Amino acid sequence: MDMQQAIGAEGTATVVVSEAESAESYGNAGLAVLATPALVGLMERAAMDALVGLLAERERTVGSVVDVTHEAPTPVGAEVSVTARIESVEGARVWFSMWALDAAGQVASGRHARFVVDDERFRAGAARRMEGKKAPGG
Repeated sequence: MDMQQAIGAEGTATVVVSEAESAESYGNAGLAVLATPALVGLMERAAMDALVGLLAERERTVGSVVDVTHEAPTPVGAEVSVTARIESVEGARVWFSMWALDAAGQVASGRHARFVVDDERFRAGAARRMEGKKAPGG
């Protein structure tokens, strides 16, 4: 599919915040609320959900930019839902607007970019990095 036609597509990711997603589990002792790094992970999942059915068999996406404002705390035990909407496509880069809501209202907003990559080529590049070799041309 032409990715330009995907503009406006949305994806979601919803969880009940557990101890594993809490700020406390990320080292911020005493805060039983959704951690910003866990929120960013949910945002990436929502963006990937927006791309379901739009990629070729050998294509994957990788995150490259995350710009998030975490506006309010969501306590452990509460549900939070993130929505990501495809806003633009610039070659292989796909830009998303995102927002997160819990029962009390909006908790976060932001932008995210993902690159569409060839799975085999991406894995080969990662393997070369494990060997300490530069990719051709890099």
